[in-house]
Amino acid sequence: MDRSIGRIAPIVLIAVALGTLAGAATPRRSLPSDRQAIVALEELWIDAKDASTLERLLADDFVHPLYSGEIINKAQHIEWVTKHPRPANRHARFARLDVRLFGDVAQAYGVVSVSDETGSEIRRNVFTDVFVYRKGRWQAVSAQETPIVTEPAGPAG
Repeated sequence: MDRSIGRIAPIVLIAVALGTLAGAATPRRSLPSDRQAIVALEELWIDAKDASTLERLLADDFVHPLYSGEIINKAQHIEWVTKHPRPANRHARFARLDVRLFGDVAQAYGVVSVSDETGSEIRRNVFTDVFVYRKGRWQAVSAQETPIVTEPAGPAG
């Protein structure tokens, strides 16, 4: 047997063992678990009213282009949400929520429906959120929504 192989084998075994132990401490990622994580973050975000929840959800480089043309950052987004909470008689839910995964980047998109205390829908928005997996967790780096406006039925033409 070649002596160099004999010396390398224990080093390889130690490296594999350390790698296995290190891997055991870090949750294994998979497409289903990443998709589940993004859906859970979206469910948390749709009802978020407090700064501490938003601090965890949003990355420091988060941006939010508004349909008014303004682009706000994380601090501005948190300030607006905490100063303008959704009225208690309004409930938001996902009418549609889809997730696409691209390695360490995820895109969530769909439709949010807002209803009043009677359950009547008063508003719908189509949205796209982008998440990045960094330092062992997913965080939102961008959000954009647009009100859905239904055109009145008119003559074909």
